[in-house]
Amino acid sequence: MIDRGKEMARAATKLVQSELDRLVTLIEVSRSLTAELDLQEIIHRILEGAIRVLPAAEAGILFLYDPQRHTLAVNHAIGFDPRVYELTVKPGEGLSGRAFLSRRAEIYQHKQEVQAVMAAAQPTNLKTFLEASGGTDYPQSAVCAPLVYKGEALGAMVIENFYKPEVFLPFDVQLLDALAQAAAVAIVNARLYAAEHESRLRLEALNDEIRSQRDQLERRLQVQDSLAEVVRDDLPLTALATRLARITHASVFLSDSLYRLRACDMASQALTLREADLAAWSDLQPLLRQAAETRAQMRLELEDKRELLICPVSAGPETLGFVILDARHRTPDAVDSAAADSAAMIAAARFLRERALEEGEIRRRGDLLERLLKGEVPSGAEVFRQAQPPLRLVVGTLRGAGDAQHDGAPRVLRTLLALTQEALASDGRPLTVALKDGHVVAIQSLAGRPSGSEDASSLAGLELAAERLKALAPEWRAVFAVQDEVGELTGLAPAHQEARLAIQVREKLGRGEPVFRVRSLGAYRLILQAASGPDIVEVCRTTLQGVIDHDRKRGTGLLETFRVYLDAGASVSAAAALLGVHPHTVDYRLERLQELTGLSLRRSEGRLTLELALRILDSAGLL
Repeated sequence: MIDRGKEMARAATKLVQSELDRLVTLIEVSRSLTAELDLQEIIHRILEGAIRVLPAAEAGILFLYDPQRHTLAVNHAIGFDPRVYELTVKPGEGLSGRAFLSRRAEIYQHKQEVQAVMAAAQPTNLKTFLEASGGTDYPQSAVCAPLVYKGEALGAMVIENFYKPEVFLPFDVQLLDALAQAAAVAIVNARLYAAEHESRLRLEALNDEIRSQRDQLERRLQVQDSLAEVVRDDLPLTALATRLARITHASVFLSDSLYRLRACDMASQALTLREADLAAWSDLQPLLRQAAETRAQMRLELEDKRELLICPVSAGPETLGFVILDARHRTPDAVDSAAADSAAMIAAARFLRERALEEGEIRRRGDLLERLLKGEVPSGAEVFRQAQPPLRLVVGTLRGAGDAQHDGAPRVLRTLLALTQEALASDGRPLTVALKDGHVVAIQSLAGRPSGSEDASSLAGLELAAERLKALAPEWRAVFAVQDEVGELTGLAPAHQEARLAIQVREKLGRGEPVFRVRSLGAYRLILQAASGPDIVEVCRTTLQGVIDHDRKRGTGLLETFRVYLDAGASVSAAAALLGVHPHTVDYRLERLQELTGLSLRRSEGRLTLELALRILDSAGLL
């Protein structure tokens, strides 16, 4: 009897000691929760501590309430497959939903009790639980407790037993409930800390943004003040480029629409953007054209973290040039972009003013040219010097390179005028250069020049001008016709007409030299002079009118056959080969030509008459 009493006393002592140890463990877990602010780490420690203080525990799930979806979702689990995170239960559903809704801790000591509550859950949740638990449909026993803070349920914990022989006891419910309350406080603290931390980060980001906006505003004001001085003091484009470079910490290049460098913030020998070697021309030129078409800024990323900002200088629908920033060590920001736009507006005003002055000068020169071509002697000492015979006449024009469509002829023609002026003005003689009917016409006084002296330097200057135009506008070619000395003002008009026709004849003959003397055409010059006489041209037209009408009415090529026949050295077989027809066809067409004109190719007089008539009409552009 005494021994039995001692055993009962020892058992009671052991139970008390076990409960005491578990309380100590609970205190340690609670203390660790108060020292942690990371929410996920807190939740992991809660579940881990619950399994430690409950001897029968094998697995556990912690649910947190989602107020947006009005469901309880698994936040953390121990002892389950990852598929357990697919569980979402409604308040009142299953063990966790029931504890959440009732806000009371519950114990289910037998499987039947567990099954009675869980059986009412959604079938999908039961299937997910079965898969996550490794094939066990219901736990042997379970204990659950809500996470409540100041009357508000935050979630619920469920601790389960699957295989251990132990069962949960009422003391376990008290322990888990105490742990759940400590956990709720820790979760709220962690959430408050996270919210405060997030608010602090947002505030820091807002402060950074405010500082950035303030710095940008200060920079914008500096940009406006600095560039306003350029406008107010009418400083040159070089000053504009230098100030923009200082503001943006980038190299600045300012060009016109033909890519000629007008200003740069540093000394450069380059005359064009292509020569400046900012980037591969095959990469840069398409972006320049795109900026001109869209009138919008473009960016070109290069190696070594370089970036080019291309800003078009626009006036209405026309692009007058470009402002280019070469940021070598950083990416241009919004202030840089705005500064480039402001500089482009200033450059546009400068370009328009220059153009207005240039157009006025071109009109003045054009009026003077018209008077000179009419043989009138202009008044004024300086103007009179420009008209003193003998005179040199140069006519320049543009020809498109290849068969592609070409744009910008007016601006390229103005460039050709400037290049011609520069080429001929180098020797210091009086000079008038103007535009007339799409051509550049230059009249230079040679008074005082030694008789018979050559002007090789002037021809070389014109060739250089043609090369420079090719570099500035690769889609265009310049052609210059240089006349012999004109002894009297009355000889300017026919010399001008002859030079223009000479350019056309050389083009038809396939001659591509950029500069030529009109006298180099030899016998064709006589034809040009004849073509300039309206009476002779009319006689030639009458001679070939029957052939012209025949070709037009029947679609035949009698004149073309005759032209090829002459170019082939009067060889029927060679003409047939060039035309791609049989020699008999050429013979037939030539016979028909003779019938219609009444002239014979076998007689030298008839052949010469037909050839001269054809060449004169060709030179006059009437065929």
